[in-house]
Amino acid sequence: MPSTATATATATDTDTASWPRAPLAAVAAGCLAVACLSLAFRASIAFDPWTWLVWGREVAGWRLDTTGGPSWKPLPVLVTTLLAPLGDLAPTAWLLLARAMGLLAVVMTYRLAKRFAGPVAGVVAAALLVLAPDGGPRFLRTVAEGHSAPAEAAFALLAIESHLDDRHGRALMFATALALLRPEAWPFLLVYAAWLWWREPSRRVLVALMVALVPLLWFGGDWWGSGSPLHGADTAQVISGGLLDRLWSALDRVAKVIVAPAWVAAAFAVGRAIRRRERALPVLAGMAGAWAAVVVAMSVLLGYAALSRFLLPAGAVLCVLAGVGLVGLVRAVPRGAPRAAFVVVALLVSAPLVLPRVAGIPAQLQGVAERHRVERSLEEAVRRAGGRDAVTSCGTVVADRADLPQAVLAWKLDLALHDVHSTRRVRRGSRVVILRAGGREERRLQASEPADLVALGDSSHWSIVAVDCS
Repeated sequence: MPSTATATATATDTDTASWPRAPLAAVAAGCLAVACLSLAFRASIAFDPWTWLVWGREVAGWRLDTTGGPSWKPLPVLVTTLLAPLGDLAPTAWLLLARAMGLLAVVMTYRLAKRFAGPVAGVVAAALLVLAPDGGPRFLRTVAEGHSAPAEAAFALLAIESHLDDRHGRALMFATALALLRPEAWPFLLVYAAWLWWREPSRRVLVALMVALVPLLWFGGDWWGSGSPLHGADTAQVISGGLLDRLWSALDRVAKVIVAPAWVAAAFAVGRAIRRRERALPVLAGMAGAWAAVVVAMSVLLGYAALSRFLLPAGAVLCVLAGVGLVGLVRAVPRGAPRAAFVVVALLVSAPLVLPRVAGIPAQLQGVAERHRVERSLEEAVRRAGGRDAVTSCGTVVADRADLPQAVLAWKLDLALHDVHSTRRVRRGSRVVILRAGGREERRLQASEPADLVALGDSSHWSIVAVDCS
């Protein structure tokens, strides 16, 4: 999330300048290796990544159709297009890369906080990120299920570190990657590109290329897939209600993006830096605030969702500030008994606010495991029904939930997303209906007593029936 104000931002804590840092390539390789090990923890990919896998396969076959899914994002589809030749292994490959990026976000939070205040600050910052971006806390779940939000945080921190290292070209490319994931990053990319255009004329070709790439892929890709360059923007407008309700909801999510004690520590870090006339931390705070402001404004004025995971780039920066601030607070207290007493009191005050988030982690992981069981059960039901040919032979495929089952079925059955219908839209005619076993839609279908209803297959969570498929 770089901006022109970061042009003069440098690491100024003289007592941390000597901390060694591993090369970025080695860090990325380590994250990838740990992500490989994490595949032992099975999880269902989330709805959005499943749609990106479907779209990537369609791009590879020159038949992209972005109707019927979530809003378009170019970078994930570029990745899934490259993964498409892997066939059935593509979802696992996506999960591997997404988890590696989530781990990289944690490592980069550690590295950036360590840069300013040493390894203790880094550990604190990384731990706080794991407890973000809401009371859930959902960070581990977003990583486990292959969401793009952790990658967004990683790219933001990579851009910041690259700029602080005077690697401006690399910072620009990381900022571009972020802008291909989140529209909130567009203003940051434009400002940084303008500054780089003025500061380093030799990079103007790169600057022009990166800036042009963003609208080309965002609007061009969606235009190809839907017939409208603004289809994704229209799809993302999902929030109704009054302006004040939207504002309150968005601000509430901003307030919860880090735990309350972290806000205090971050404020201390920024205040101390301002008093010392240090620029880096206040600039980082301004960037985090600007990102949050854009998320809030897009929700209030345009009706876009201000989901907590959309705030992760800002949240990661706030975690860095909080780690630095906590170390600064401790160092501000005289050594010995006063410092020990301060630490004890701080822990006692913070514990009631932090521990509920720690206690919420098992529930998040249980939710991941349950979602995985539901997805595997869906695959089992399709197999028992006779596989793709049997399920699609009736003509219309209908699922009683139009989120995860829709995307999973589109991938497994090699269909476009809009070819997997919702029972809310399809009531009559020949169709294969895939229902939650024992759910409301199954009871409603049975009560309607269609002329021809044949059970094709079932599993612990799903029932598949053919309706009027004579």
